[in-house]
Amino acid sequence: MALAPIAELNEAPEASLPRLLAPLFEDAGILGGPIAAGRPYASWTAVVDAAEAVIAALDDAGRAELLGAHPRIGASPDELARRSALSHAEQGAADTGADTRLAVLNDQYEARFGFPFVVFVAGRPRSALVGVLEERLGRTRAEELQEGTAAMVAIARDRLAKLTAEDTT
Repeated sequence: MALAPIAELNEAPEASLPRLLAPLFEDAGILGGPIAAGRPYASWTAVVDAAEAVIAALDDAGRAELLGAHPRIGASPDELARRSALSHAEQGAADTGADTRLAVLNDQYEARFGFPFVVFVAGRPRSALVGVLEERLGRTRAEELQEGTAAMVAIARDRLAKLTAEDTT
């Protein structure tokens, strides 16, 4: 997966922005309009900075909608394939024991908060995320909206670094 040239993002119709943002933000439909309004951007880093400001200004419903675009931690390869190749790679190899526990915890989390658990995996195995998810189940919805959207921005920045590094090799 590659990023489009920044000039393409700057010139594209607003309806195309979610597709152009997808390598960084999965299904970023809610970000399309505000990102379009801030054009032109000098770089993809400036786009991520702008998205972070947009996300910070979203109300709870907007943040929950944005979080809803992310695949579950421990999702099946089929579910991950419907999202992005980057999500599939970031989540690493299947781990039957951890995946079973994550499925139960994801159900509990989504029932409690109304959106999927989002965490910056950062190379950790799925088994290491079980404890993180268990701990986060004890937080408030407001804390989780903040934590989840902050993780989305961290994921986008990490993806940007990886995708731009690929462009220079």
